[in-house]
Amino acid sequence: MIIKKNQINSAIKNLTEGNIIIYPTDTLYGLGADATNTFAVEKINKLKNRKRPLSIMISSLKEIGKYAFTNPEILNELGKIFPGPFTALLQSKNINLSHLVQNESDKIGIRIPNNSFCLNLLKKYKKPIITTSVNIHGEKPLNRLEEIEKKFLEINIYYQDNNLYSKGSTIIDFTETPPKNIRQGDGNYNYGNI
Repeated sequence: MIIKKNQINSAIKNLTEGNIIIYPTDTLYGLGADATNTFAVEKINKLKNRKRPLSIMISSLKEIGKYAFTNPEILNELGKIFPGPFTALLQSKNINLSHLVQNESDKIGIRIPNNSFCLNLLKKYKKPIITTSVNIHGEKPLNRLEEIEKKFLEINIYYQDNNLYSKGSTIIDFTETPPKNIRQGDGNYNYGNI
């Protein structure tokens, strides 16, 4: 169901109740849940029919230190890509996230999307939110609102743009030196300059 009124408050209510939401990012529509709620994260794994590490969305660079180890050089590089169409893989801290988020990986995937809905929601919700593309594992991400609504009838959809066409976020592993491009998406990154 598409939610058009009081979107932020409605999304916060859903997340607080352990529900999944579908929301726009600066790349594709995302499936989201409270990253600290194992029950909610398990719902995403079941829906996607897979169990692999998931990324989290946070609202600002200042928050990265809560979830990952960094240094001034890495923070400088992250400042060049965030907010934007990137996922940064960083060395994880022992943090208050569901164990299903990392799924036994010692890395954490972090996004700060350049999208007003996401940033406003994150600022008000004050907890990290899962971000993963809207699809079943092995299938292409859905980017047309009609398809999403048809396939995921029970989930509230929050949208700003009708259809989002994207290659997804570019994934950069900052635990390696120099940082390694794991997946090329919408964002272009060159170590040292962008």
